[in-house]
Amino acid sequence: MGEILSVITNPAETVRSLTESKRLLEEARREIEENRERAQIRPKHTFSRLPGFFPRKAEMTAIERALAGEPSFTVVFGASSVGKTALLREVLSNPKYHVLHFDLRIAGFADLGSLYQSLSQQMEQYFEEIAKQMEGYEDFEKEAWSFKHDRLNVEKRTMDSQNGNGSNGKVKTSDIARLMELFQSSLLKYWEFKPETSQDDHSKSRHGANTRRKNSQETTSSQTRVGTPNDASRNNVGKKSRWNFFRSGRFKRWSSHKTKSAATENTREVPEKEEERTIPDKKIPVIFFDEAHKLPALIQSSDTMKCLLDSMLVLTKQDRLCHVIHATSDPFYQTWLRQLNVMQHCKIVTIGDCSKSETRTYYRDHILPNVPGHLRQSLVFERLYEAFGGKLAHWHDYINDYINSNGTLDIKQSSHFLQAHALLNLHIIHSSQSDNGSQDSKDKARQAAGSPTSRHTNAESLHPALGPAGFKIYSPLNRPPSSLAVLNDGFAGLGSELSRYLKTHYSDSSRAVFPTSAPSNSAEFTAMHLLKVMSRITQPGNISLPYFLLCREIGVREVDGMVKGKVLDLRWTD
Repeated sequence: MGEILSVITNPAETVRSLTESKRLLEEARREIEENRERAQIRPKHTFSRLPGFFPRKAEMTAIERALAGEPSFTVVFGASSVGKTALLREVLSNPKYHVLHFDLRIAGFADLGSLYQSLSQQMEQYFEEIAKQMEGYEDFEKEAWSFKHDRLNVEKRTMDSQNGNGSNGKVKTSDIARLMELFQSSLLKYWEFKPETSQDDHSKSRHGANTRRKNSQETTSSQTRVGTPNDASRNNVGKKSRWNFFRSGRFKRWSSHKTKSAATENTREVPEKEEERTIPDKKIPVIFFDEAHKLPALIQSSDTMKCLLDSMLVLTKQDRLCHVIHATSDPFYQTWLRQLNVMQHCKIVTIGDCSKSETRTYYRDHILPNVPGHLRQSLVFERLYEAFGGKLAHWHDYINDYINSNGTLDIKQSSHFLQAHALLNLHIIHSSQSDNGSQDSKDKARQAAGSPTSRHTNAESLHPALGPAGFKIYSPLNRPPSSLAVLNDGFAGLGSELSRYLKTHYSDSSRAVFPTSAPSNSAEFTAMHLLKVMSRITQPGNISLPYFLLCREIGVREVDGMVKGKVLDLRWTD
């Protein structure tokens, strides 16, 4: 009665309470609905083959051979637009691999929090797909739960910190380390796990029935045999090292042998339909970072970066649990890995341009069929190869532009040729802003700056706040160090044309400035150095120059400057 009277005497408070309760119920209902929708949206495994792939047998064989052996940390080097991603996608799209793919062109992380989320979600998805797609592996859904609940704990800690209930809300290096330990433990269980098929269940039930029947018959016996040598030997049958899954052909032979043995023993007991069912092949996990040289820029914490790379070494070289592949177009990436004590444990695979025979095949089978008949007569393979070499992406782009222009586009007007030509000119023109010129040239420039006619051409007048500078090219590494490698051809045949142009228009000793990681006012090489290298590369039959000999001749700083300036391509292996 007291409550009824309070409601009657204070109707405003009652209405306010009912309104608040209704609002809370609506918020709870909306939150439940959002959680239900969020649970149904799972990150999709979008790693697939690229359309229009041109098979390169030698490179595909090299990658497949690296993946066929024991797990390893592999670094794939290659210049931009050489086809690294297409090759790796073609090989790794094989159903026997499951790829944890991180394309750093559109990185899903830029700090520790997003890095943890990205790694955790892909690892959870990996074990969920194992549980769904592979017969007998349903228990691995629990391994996926471990990543989910660890992530929920981190999210809860972060929310509590934002609400003022805790002080350690940010994701730390220890969270990344714990996540990698969970992945290591789950992979170890995965490789040691042996699924039980319906044949095994039938055999076990039949064996149990026989055992019970035998025990019931021997209840009056005074002796009971607990085990026999045959039982011990039978328990040891089939105990194979998990590393055999990675050795070419050995797992298949072991699987077929075990299946045939089981079928032979149960021929009179198991139906013919069940005899044909075999143990599914285990998918090989591969962690793949594309454009891996962007990692230092995305992960600012050196401790976390070291922890992540060391974890990859543990998963590959130590425990032999999965493959790790880093693909990069930055030739200085390997020296950065060496500074972190990682590179000496890695394999190196270099992807170069296509050979002339491969390029001719691509031209004949993939390009010409798409060119209208009346435009084909102006296309000459030798002229195109002299300009674009074995870079198939450049061929594809030029032919598309050629068709769109109705056959009026000249090679020298193509996008890639113009960009290469402009790059060399920019290096030389911007060298006028360098403070490395002689004192006489500085005095002359200072005197000329006072004349009215020269004020329009003086770099300091045109750019008064610029100061000593050069043409800067973005470098993804904070401190790209010097390199030790083999220098190969750059610009794929454009050198002869550009060399003649430079000799004609820039025969003086003007200096070209190349960018470095830290601001530098010194030029890394002269225009004469560039002309000398280009003239030697463009000699008939000469497609590469030895790195060490070239460094002794013109200097390490000059050679590395040409590489960092995208003038030359540096390759670690032949």
